[in-house]
Amino acid sequence: MKSNFFRLLFSLFLFSAVFLGVFGGLVQAENMESDSYRIQFGNFNMASGKRSGSTFTLTDTMGGLAVGPYGQYGSTSYFIGSGFQYIYQIDYFHFSISKLNIDFGELFAGSFKTDSHTISITTTGAGGYGIYAFENHPLQHIAGTPIVPDTTCDANDCDESLAASWTDATKPGFGFNVNGPEAAVDFVNGNYFRQFANNEASESMQQIMGSTNVALNDIATVTYKAAPQGDQAAGNYQTSIVFVAVPGY
Repeated sequence: MKSNFFRLLFSLFLFSAVFLGVFGGLVQAENMESDSYRIQFGNFNMASGKRSGSTFTLTDTMGGLAVGPYGQYGSTSYFIGSGFQYIYQIDYFHFSISKLNIDFGELFAGSFKTDSHTISITTTGAGGYGIYAFENHPLQHIAGTPIVPDTTCDANDCDESLAASWTDATKPGFGFNVNGPEAAVDFVNGNYFRQFANNEASESMQQIMGSTNVALNDIATVTYKAAPQGDQAAGNYQTSIVFVAVPGY
């Protein structure tokens, strides 16, 4: 609500400045403030606006002083986005998961079981987005002790940050694949799987999908796969998977 009020207030000040300029009056900078911000000596630009066509939407500003990003977000001790284009109102951010329950049914040693859902993201932030994932713990018997281990794939060459081919069902484990235009590049095809980062073991969540561009309904399919060990204890196994969607500005 405060952001919308700020934009309305700015528009009123801009109109006032143009009106006074036409009639030869004095134009001065304004101090703008609310309960959460104070902008001192804000400047008025030569021109700005929003233009659109059948295949594009463009906003521009002309005449701003000292505009630009200063520092780098996430890698320096500060970041300043100076200028109209860096504070432009983001329309919306939306992330969804098509279903929240993954069910493998009955598992048998030496064979795979799979289930999947889709994830979808829309963000108009100029910095794109990143989607990360982790598991609370490995696929674990509800009694607590036996687990289906996280997959290491066919040649013991995949982990939480790197996917590899997993087509041999005699290699037990639990893992996932992501298929979509913006999926992480190590998911080469539908046979390439990773293990989830294990939060219980303090492993850091890993990016599974992302883009540096504005996203309009970017979709990917997440496929889960499990194969038990030959001496796997009977019973129900479970874990929780957490997805973290982060917009970039």
